[in-house]
Amino acid sequence: MKIITLANHKGGCAKTTTALNLAVALAAKGARVLAVDLDLQGNLSAALGADLQELEETRKTTHRLLLDPAADYSEFIIKSRPRLDLLPASLDSEVKTALDSLAVSRELRLREKLGPATRGYDYCVIDTPPSLEVATLNGLVAADLVVIPIETSYFALLGLTQLLRVIAQVRAAHSPDQFVMALSTIHSARQTLDKQVRAQVLAKFTEEFVFNTTIPRLVAVSEATAGKKAVVEIDSTSPATLAFYQLIREIKELIGDEQEAQTGNRRLAK
Repeated sequence: MKIITLANHKGGCAKTTTALNLAVALAAKGARVLAVDLDLQGNLSAALGADLQELEETRKTTHRLLLDPAADYSEFIIKSRPRLDLLPASLDSEVKTALDSLAVSRELRLREKLGPATRGYDYCVIDTPPSLEVATLNGLVAADLVVIPIETSYFALLGLTQLLRVIAQVRAAHSPDQFVMALSTIHSARQTLDKQVRAQVLAKFTEEFVFNTTIPRLVAVSEATAGKKAVVEIDSTSPATLAFYQLIREIKELIGDEQEAQTGNRRLAK
């Protein structure tokens, strides 16, 4: 199972939208996919059909899974789509403090819990909260690939140094072979600002560590998400749908999917 974590502690960068469309598109391509929601807002969970109010009552959430040493991940699974399962999240005023108070290996909980899932899934897509709290650290430690969505705005790159520093520490301590890639989102190739921000992203990360694919700025994407759908499942001809499938091809090539590797050279992100 390859684990893809979306991370950026800046909100509004299309992180959840990207996670949603990646998970749905991978499943549509025939892969067995586990989506993991680590954001207490539960937006990914809602988009994948979870009842957030019910989750607040049952507490069968990813965060509660991390807090229970004896719990098995399969007890928390929600069936979302064909070949797509979900470990959900919802508002819970107690879990953040409880996770912060864990004294030993608190950032390793998710990786340990997902160990048995490797037999049942081809991919795991993790959505993290817009912060660098313990939940995000768990998502980073578990990842084979960290994708950093960067939206088009004047402030897009502010604070990235701190995020990259944390990722570097995680890689050094737990995941030396982890890939880290930037992704331009909410992007319009015709707009001057978009071109400038894209150039800044390339300059900061270098071309080797930035996906060629850009996720376009389209109303259809936000409308689909608002309707609890991924754009890839409601409009097969949308430029955004084509972009997400192109992104999947790049990801598979990068992390060593054998079939995709036949169509291009694998880029090494050391």
